[in-house]
Amino acid sequence: MTTPPQTRSDRRRAPVSIVCVYNDQPVLSSCLQRSVDAQISDAPQTELIAVDNRENRFSSAGAALNDGARRARNDVVVFVHQDVVLHSLPALEEAAAELLDAPDIGIMGAVGIDRDKRIIGRIRDRIVRIGESAPFPMDVDTLDEVLLMAPRAQLLAEPLSEDPLLAWHAYGVEYALRMRRAGRRAVARDIPLTHNSLSTNLAKLDLAHRHVGDTYPEMLPIQTTCGTVHRAGFADSLARGLRRFRSARIWWGESTVARDVHRISPDSAQVFADIRMLIDDVLELSGLRSLHVIDLDPEANAAHADDLSRFERPFSVSTSDAARASAAIAARQPDELIFIAGLEDDSQAALSPFHASPHVLGSSASTGRWALIGVGADQLAPLWPSRRNRPLPGFA
Repeated sequence: MTTPPQTRSDRRRAPVSIVCVYNDQPVLSSCLQRSVDAQISDAPQTELIAVDNRENRFSSAGAALNDGARRARNDVVVFVHQDVVLHSLPALEEAAAELLDAPDIGIMGAVGIDRDKRIIGRIRDRIVRIGESAPFPMDVDTLDEVLLMAPRAQLLAEPLSEDPLLAWHAYGVEYALRMRRAGRRAVARDIPLTHNSLSTNLAKLDLAHRHVGDTYPEMLPIQTTCGTVHRAGFADSLARGLRRFRSARIWWGESTVARDVHRISPDSAQVFADIRMLIDDVLELSGLRSLHVIDLDPEANAAHADDLSRFERPFSVSTSDAARASAAIAARQPDELIFIAGLEDDSQAALSPFHASPHVLGSSASTGRWALIGVGADQLAPLWPSRRNRPLPGFA
C-alpha cells in the first residue's frame, strides 16, 4: 500500500524534535549540529536534543534515544546519527506532517530495503547517492538507523528496544518489524541528507541480527541494509553457495558494464570497488588535500553545492551537467581530488580524455559508474589488489 504524492502547495509542516546520541563532539559539531544551526531560522520550533554518551552512561542506542524522546517537546521525534548532515529542515518537517496524517504508519525512515532487496529512499552515503527515490512514503521490509521518525506519543508507549543483545545495532530494524507485526507500516521517504560517516562499526552486528531473527521468526528471511537475516539452522554451506552465486552474477554484470567503459575510454584504468569505503584511503595515498564530488545530472541548470569536511579535509559537493563537470576538471587545483558520480555512456564520452589528467574509472553494483580525477591507478594499486577488482578476462 502506498500513499499518493501531494503537490508542494498542499504540504503542511510539523516541527520535530531531533534526538541524537553522540560519543564524538567534533563529529557532532561539524555534521548534525552545524546543519541544524544553519537552518533553524527556517524551522524555529524544531529542536535538537543531543544525548551525551562520551562516558558510556548508556549501554545501548535504544536506552540513549529513549531518554531523548522523553525530553522532546514536539509531536514527532526524529532519531539521527551524529555524522548526518541534514540538507533541509523544512523537508524534514513536511515528512513529519505526512507521518502524523497517516495513523497506519508506525515508523518512517530516510532509507530502507524492501522484500526484493531494493534500497528505497534517496540519500548520500559519504560521496555517492544511493537508493531509489521515494517522494512519498513507500513500504519496506526494514529501515536503516541513519534517520528514523515516529510520533512521540507512540514512542513513549512503545519505546525503542533497550535489549543489550541489540546494543548499537538493528534497533531500527527491530522497531520496523515490531510495527509490521502489529499491523502498522514501516516506510521510507526521501529526506535530503548526507551520511558523512568516517568509520564503519560492524562489531556484534551478527549477534544483533541473530536476535532479531529469533524474535521475529515468522518474518524470515528479513532484509536489512546490512544484509539478510536467515532462519536459524540455515545451512552454512547453502548460504555460502548462494553468496558465491550472487557475487559471480554481480561480477559478470559489472564486467559487462566495463566492456562499454573500455569502448569509450580504451586507455583508462578500470576497477570494481565500493568507493564509499575507500575514498579516505584514496586521499591519503594521493596526498591531495581537498575533495570535490560532482553528481552528474544532464538536467542540471545550476551548480548547487554543499561544503562539508572529512578528517579536516575540505569536502564539497555539486550537481552539474557534463559541460560544467568538464570545466571543473580543466580548472582543477593541484591539491584537489575530483570524484565524479553517475557516469553514463554519454557523459563519459563528453568528459574523455579528462583533460589528460591522471584518473581511474570505476564501478560497483552498489555505487554505479564513477571517476577519480587527479590520481593515477599506480598510486592506488594497494586499494584493489584482488582479481575481483578487475573485469573478467575478455571484457575490457
